[in-house]
Amino acid sequence: MISITINGQLFEVDKNQTLLTITRHHSIHIPSLCDSDTNGKKNLCDLCEIEVDGFGIKKACKITPFDGMSVITESEQLSKRRKKALIRILSEHKAEYCEAPCQTACPAGVDIQSYLYHISKNDHKKAIEVIKQTLPMPLSIGRVCPAFCEAGCRRRLIDEPLAIRQLKRHTADIDLAALESYVPARKPHKDKSIAIIGSGPGGLTCGYYLSNEGYDVTVFEAMPNPGGWLRYGIPEYRLPKAILDKEIEVMCRNGMEIKTSCKLGEELTLSELSEKYDAVCMAVGASKAVGMSYPGSDLKGCYLGVDYLKDFVTEQQYITGKRVAVIGGGNTAIDCARTAVRAGANTTLIYRRTRAEMPAEAYEVDEAEQEGVKFSFLTNPVENIGDEHNRVNKVCLEKMALGTPDSSGRSRPEPTGEYITQEFDTVIAAVSQAPDLSFLDNDNIDIPLTRWNTIDCDETTMHSGVRNIFGIGDFRRGPATAVEAVADGRAAAKAIDCYLNGNMKSLQSNSFNFNNDSKMQFVNPSHLTNVTQVMRSLARGQTSEQKELNFSDAMKHILRVTMPELTVDQRRLNFSEVETGFTNQSAITEAKRCLECGCQLRNKCDLRDYASEYKIDASELTTINRHKTTNSYFSNNTISLNMTK
Repeated sequence: MISITINGQLFEVDKNQTLLTITRHHSIHIPSLCDSDTNGKKNLCDLCEIEVDGFGIKKACKITPFDGMSVITESEQLSKRRKKALIRILSEHKAEYCEAPCQTACPAGVDIQSYLYHISKNDHKKAIEVIKQTLPMPLSIGRVCPAFCEAGCRRRLIDEPLAIRQLKRHTADIDLAALESYVPARKPHKDKSIAIIGSGPGGLTCGYYLSNEGYDVTVFEAMPNPGGWLRYGIPEYRLPKAILDKEIEVMCRNGMEIKTSCKLGEELTLSELSEKYDAVCMAVGASKAVGMSYPGSDLKGCYLGVDYLKDFVTEQQYITGKRVAVIGGGNTAIDCARTAVRAGANTTLIYRRTRAEMPAEAYEVDEAEQEGVKFSFLTNPVENIGDEHNRVNKVCLEKMALGTPDSSGRSRPEPTGEYITQEFDTVIAAVSQAPDLSFLDNDNIDIPLTRWNTIDCDETTMHSGVRNIFGIGDFRRGPATAVEAVADGRAAAKAIDCYLNGNMKSLQSNSFNFNNDSKMQFVNPSHLTNVTQVMRSLARGQTSEQKELNFSDAMKHILRVTMPELTVDQRRLNFSEVETGFTNQSAITEAKRCLECGCQLRNKCDLRDYASEYKIDASELTTINRHKTTNSYFSNNTISLNMTK
């Protein structure tokens, strides 16, 4: 045995072992990928370089120690060299993706490929376990999510993207109907407590993951019932509140406590919570409606979209007239219009741009039109006109024309000076919303805010920089979607756990992901015949299965399974859920359309971990062209060699 120094620490080591073996034995991290290949040949990765005092840069896998040797394993110079080596390795890598593109597109990062695989095998228990690793509200999100994932689904290059949202909802419905809904085992109790302000999707998600970790979690909700925007902003026909109640009950089974009718600024203050609890997460949402300032906007019968939807499920004091104008083009405006139709009103949605520029989900716009909502595009209200009772009965609209794009990329609406007047007895302005910060008025705590009145916090940790306070969801992003709030909730739970354990520096931004998106339409299905199942088996790390697979089957056009819905006549004048759900066989059939684009070993990949650690930007890589190979085993057909497919 000899004595050497590694990073200033003295060790007794075997002189016949390499420095790489020695450092691994002593749990000293040095990146390395230079293991022998199947032929015994050494593939040098250049990642395991170290600095040897007096000898410069050496490879730890090739050098043995000498008595008195002094080694440094981390330095700025080494980091630069390792990053350069990683860029070389990654640029030569043949993979198109680590994660499947649907997972990358999902704000919550749900492992869609895996749960679709389990659904295709009729294993809903495994599917729900996968989903709840990153998204604990599949019953609700499976009903209201705009399905960002479908934009990334490569099946769209063949025919149509998979019905990912609907499949998530299906497996969650089955889990709910089971004797015991899936809840992960709670970790041992931790003697620390967290307060969460707001019980919307972000707050509930944060509380769910922290309670699973063993913390005492208390959620404070201003309204009489939990759920936030899911309860008070999403209409019943999209998300039945009985379903929401059951989901929240399941989420609380690991100890999360929800206290309702506790409004911040009245019964309790932020300062008090910060002192009483070890951490505070502000998930207050954006429940304050932003009005439109134009003549007559304060007449009787004029409401704000957020208030109208909230009133409909609470006091029901607002009167929905016979002729309703809804102003706006977002999802809230569509929800208001479809709600007014169900209240028996002749409803027109007024939008200052065209249908193509509407930020609302296209399928929601289509369904609103099917249900009878009329659209008045390229018009903007300039005055509401009242009757002798000071109630609105007419709206003066100015015709608009599209001009140059604005900061959002949409064409800017410009006034034309041409006006029309239409009769309406109810006007609902649903143009925007913002966080309600009135709770800060009588508090001496100074929360950093942006000019949009959202919290100005760290993008990765979501820490406000003030005391032990974190901010998530719409309070951080501005008005966004429920699935984005869920993503924030889970990220904040992880950050708070690190904060309470004193290791915030361990938090990383998103993991590295390839994005070498070759176009499916450039692949000739005739080249893919007689390929064996071993291709997919290898991707899963399974080599025993060698069943023959005709890959051209995956390239055939297979129609997407359509979600059954109530007829238009059945929807009118009631708030029954529009989507009635897949049959189990339909769900299995739809899940089998998945192309399994992502690498099955992505979560056990040292290369990906190193790329994340050294913050490699995939968009900066110069990747090689896809190789083609000819092999008699594949009937002499040329195939595109890609082990992730």
